[in-house]
Amino acid sequence: MNVELPISGELLSTSVKNLLLDRITKGYYKPGDRIVEFQLCKELGTSQSPVREALRELAAIGVVTIHSRRGARVRLPTTKELVDNTLVRSEIDALAATLATPLLDQDTLDKLSEAYDDMQRHQASDNYAGMTQADAHFHRLIAMASGNATILQSFDRLEPFARTFITLTIPTVNLKSIIADHKLILDALEMRDTPLAAMRAREHQLAVGVLLNTNYDPGSRPFP
Repeated sequence: MNVELPISGELLSTSVKNLLLDRITKGYYKPGDRIVEFQLCKELGTSQSPVREALRELAAIGVVTIHSRRGARVRLPTTKELVDNTLVRSEIDALAATLATPLLDQDTLDKLSEAYDDMQRHQASDNYAGMTQADAHFHRLIAMASGNATILQSFDRLEPFARTFITLTIPTVNLKSIIADHKLILDALEMRDTPLAAMRAREHQLAVGVLLNTNYDPGSRPFP
């Protein structure tokens, strides 16, 4: 059955990449699973070029590995890789909050509030993929509001890596405090308290790192 890719201004390879990320996040492709290029092209009704480019982009951010004879497989990262990711994210998110706080308009604040509400709603229904997508949207709104293209590019490179694999950890832990962090960040942004917003953004990502370091155990999962 053919899958219709979303029509937008983005490149076709970007649409394919986002589709694959969504499938990995939702467990359609699990760590160790092979992504068969020919089958994916047939399913999407597209040529090999955008699929290959999408897989190369996913390999560049550490989500898949590509072998010349075996094709692409979903990676299972180490705990250190995920924790290192959150450490770097903590500084990027803090800087984004620092730059964004004085620039935020009411429309962006409303969107941040909606994203926070979505996180709560998805958690209540055990929709972990939806929750992590809402989380990513929340933080990307702040990165966009910073007005700094390098921050946004860095965020877009780092964010999918942790989001893709954090769903392996989420069902086993209590996420109320992690989700509540977003309300604290939003409150600081609404108060236009730049140092507080930066501190809370940094502390949130460091808390995610602690969660992963404590609960994520790739050695217990039988994937190559």
